Amino acid sequence: MIEINRQSGQSVRDQLTSAIRFRIAGGHYRLGETLPATRKLASQLGISFHTVRKAYQQLELEGLVEARKGSGYVVRNASPLDKGARMERGATILGSALEEVVGLGLDEDEIAYLIEEQMALLDADEESIKVVVATSFRELSSACARHFEMAYQRVCEAATLNEVSNHADADLLLVPFSNVKQVLSMNPRADVVGIAADLDEEALAAISRLLDHETLGLVTRYSDAVAPLMADIRAKTRFSGQVIAVSTEEGDSYMASLVRQSELTVYTEESYRRVKPFLERARRHVMLTMAPATSTIERVRSLIP
Repeated sequence: MIEINRQSGQSVRDQLTSAIRFRIAGGHYRLGETLPATRKLASQLGISFHTVRKAYQQLELEGLVEARKGSGYVVRNASPLDKGARMERGATILGSALEEVVGLGLDEDEIAYLIEEQMALLDADEESIKVVVATSFRELSSACARHFEMAYQRVCEAATLNEVSNHADADLLLVPFSNVKQVLSMNPRADVVGIAADLDEEALAAISRLLDHETLGLVTRYSDAVAPLMADIRAKTRFSGQVIAVSTEEGDSYMASLVRQSELTVYTEESYRRVKPFLERARRHVMLTMAPATSTIERVRSLIP
């Protein structure tokens, strides 16, 4: 059984790579044998699917294994059989398998169906992984998840940091850099990756021109977005004036008053539908979009198979 020493100065990936390399050399994994499925081995060791995959990829670079679609990673045969020998060995294996299924009482049609089904599985896509984006508030998580989905053509779920414990089956958790250590302790199985998010520059430019005696109106969809967005806006623009903020989940009763009192009304993408009827009365208004940084999108792309 492979053991991982979490107190070691060597990374988990390097420990796993060394352990498998040793077992290949010692004959534990024989030539042509398929290594354990990445998800299965990750579950056994209590580590992330992504870490196992990286270890296998390193062994592939070293020429010790090769990835075969539908089969997984197979220990390489240094002296490949010629076609005749491969056909002979394949016939032997297939013959033994047919004897077993016939012994189960399956008829020719049933056997043919099973063969077709297994052939289809060989062409199936690689096992899917669960990707979750978790930030301090849901609107930011949802915005980042949408951008990641468009960039990677893969489903990405959105959650808040308080909901990370509900995603114990996540393979990849994308969280702000400042929360990486916190989330690692909450979900040691997942591969936790730090990300950066940007606020729309047009909106920030408009806010930065406000004078300190002027008022900024901020509209979000959910109330949990108000405090972190206000803090981020002030940090990025140095605006120190008054901010009036409401969330659309609180209803429309404060919307007219906010627009009337604000020199500039800023609203998030998810709140636009509710705030739209009031914007014609606004002195100035701009949408505040949120998205992962371009560098983050490119960096994470290499981590998602």
